[in-house]
Amino acid sequence: MRTLLVLAALTLSLPVRAATPFDRIATVEAKIVPAEAKPGQLVTFELTVIPAAGAYTYPVKVPEGQVGANIIRVPPPGDLIFVGDITDPAGAKSKPSDLNPLAEDKYYPHPARPTWRLTAVVSPDAKPGKKAVPLTGTILQACDKSNCYTTPLKSPPTAEVTVLDGPAVEVPPQYAAAVREALGPKPPNPPPVNPPTPAAEPKVEHAGGLVRRAHVPDAEYRASLDALVPRLKSDLPPDPATSGGLWGLLLAAAFWGFVSLVTPCVFPMIPITVSLFLKQSHQSTAGAVKLAAVYSLTIVVVLGAAAVSLLSVFQALSNHPATNLILGGLFVLFALSLFGMYDIQLPGFMLRYTEKKRGAGGMIGTVFGALAFSIVSFTCVAPFLGGFAGLAASNQFNRFEQALAGVTFAAAFASPFFVLALFPSLVKKLPRSGGWLDSVKVVMGFLELAAALKFLRSAEILWSGQPVYLTYDLVLAGWVAIAAAAALYAFNVYRLPHDEEQPTIGVGRLLVGVGFLGLAAYLAPAMWKTSAGQAQRPGGVVYAWVDAFLLPEPGESGDELSWSTDLPATLQKAAKDKKLVFVDFTGVNCTNCKLNEKNVFPRPAVRESLAKYARVQLYADFVPPEAYMNPPERAARELEAAANLDFQEKAFGTVSRPTYILLEPRADGTVRVIGKREGAINDAAEFAEFLRKPLEGK
Repeated sequence: MRTLLVLAALTLSLPVRAATPFDRIATVEAKIVPAEAKPGQLVTFELTVIPAAGAYTYPVKVPEGQVGANIIRVPPPGDLIFVGDITDPAGAKSKPSDLNPLAEDKYYPHPARPTWRLTAVVSPDAKPGKKAVPLTGTILQACDKSNCYTTPLKSPPTAEVTVLDGPAVEVPPQYAAAVREALGPKPPNPPPVNPPTPAAEPKVEHAGGLVRRAHVPDAEYRASLDALVPRLKSDLPPDPATSGGLWGLLLAAAFWGFVSLVTPCVFPMIPITVSLFLKQSHQSTAGAVKLAAVYSLTIVVVLGAAAVSLLSVFQALSNHPATNLILGGLFVLFALSLFGMYDIQLPGFMLRYTEKKRGAGGMIGTVFGALAFSIVSFTCVAPFLGGFAGLAASNQFNRFEQALAGVTFAAAFASPFFVLALFPSLVKKLPRSGGWLDSVKVVMGFLELAAALKFLRSAEILWSGQPVYLTYDLVLAGWVAIAAAAALYAFNVYRLPHDEEQPTIGVGRLLVGVGFLGLAAYLAPAMWKTSAGQAQRPGGVVYAWVDAFLLPEPGESGDELSWSTDLPATLQKAAKDKKLVFVDFTGVNCTNCKLNEKNVFPRPAVRESLAKYARVQLYADFVPPEAYMNPPERAARELEAAANLDFQEKAFGTVSRPTYILLEPRADGTVRVIGKREGAINDAAEFAEFLRKPLEGK
């Protein structure tokens, strides 16, 4: 128990990403001029960035291909109504681009004081008093010779204005129309669940494949989705009990269960335990099989319950950055345990109690013998059980699938005891235990260390929205280094403290080393950019999987198709345009979603059909800021994602990501569900046909 408490303390004490040290190299000043104004009066929001000596900042409008840029978002109409465009101040310098020597980047070096002046009108409806006006969604960037830093979204530049009491003054004529449009007619309270189609199309902006829109308050957004549920009419047969991704989950569960067997604290016990069955049953095969069945079933219950519990806990919290941080820390601890730094053990009193009960013999003794074996083997099983649960939690599976996966893991682990009791002669054919078992543990440790980098990267993406430390390139470089280190270990170039002396290596170990070395060489080119600044992409499905698993950098889309994030509005427009709707339930932190989007959607046959649909992406972990004209705080974006997930479960009976739904809005107001697919797309041609067939006759 002491060991587990120490490990938990180490995990929870892992450093949390500190605030971005933007203020060390730049200062931000924000003020409203004049500081006091009457309703209807024109004011100016002045935003100044002052880089320190040796530092610099960027314009808002930069040359195509320039990475560094400031992003200034104006808030929606409130106490101030912003009018006019954002113009960069004069004085920007030019320098050769960091990505393309033939191009130039624009920047403001020290001692420049670039000031952006945003024109606004004090709302004629503004109440008297002091008002704080934050530029929510604004991200400012400053760089020095060593690094670049950004302001966090949670601390936007904010200035204050005092609205004076008294009658409103006349709005300047050139801005009167914009102010009237911003004020608009007041919506009824509460707003209608299914508002009529507006006379004019709403203003939208395109960015990175997403159609930017205004943020809608949570209650109103949920109501609009809930109003869709009774309108949905399915033309599909009832769903099977499990989703399309279940086979992959079960294969992963069986793999980790079998790998747990070939460890030093488990494998040697297999022939010993089977021999005990035969002795207790007086060499009777039927008696040995009966004892083995009880023994195996006990292990299945114990380990299956543990696996299901871990899956449920990890999946329930899988979208929280703290969970991903803890998972990353646990994978590091598991990897170090597999490398032989320490052992993970359950409390000793549990082992002593079960050993005492095992001595009773018979069925009761067999049950407690299985419990004792589970406790003893926990040192080796825990890293694989936790590893499987952590990886499986990165996708959404229902409770039935989780239970099935947990039982599969435990059944794979317990299967040799039952099979060898049926065929005792096979015991003599088992390979002898030895140093190769430690080698298996070490190789698995490298795999868990690679998984740790992925979860730590996910934690930073979920926490900040834009990784600064664990970037895609850094984690990919870590994977290349881990693969190379695993290859050198397999080639016996170095040994760990618990390894036996091995002057030669076997053919199997040689092939493992070649495989890891080949993987390192295959992934290495992706760490370098082309002359145009684009990442090189090795061909094949292996890199597509790696790319999706590591999660591309936020904002990197490259998708030529536009995607809405507003399903009710898209259905209204699709009904008018007589188009079908393709709904993609996705996630920022969803590996299979990224795999499909990067490897399947760009294929010509799939893209051709997708272009004919009205397309909607509903994020179920948190909505990226790129989806809004003026991004709200992360908490608001998480609430919208939670509403999407609730709608998915109510309307389509699943929380699996990705899930693809085809909808047909009808003239009578109903929406027909004409297609549904879940999970990773293994057959791109079949998926293309899934998209093409409903379009016939359209």
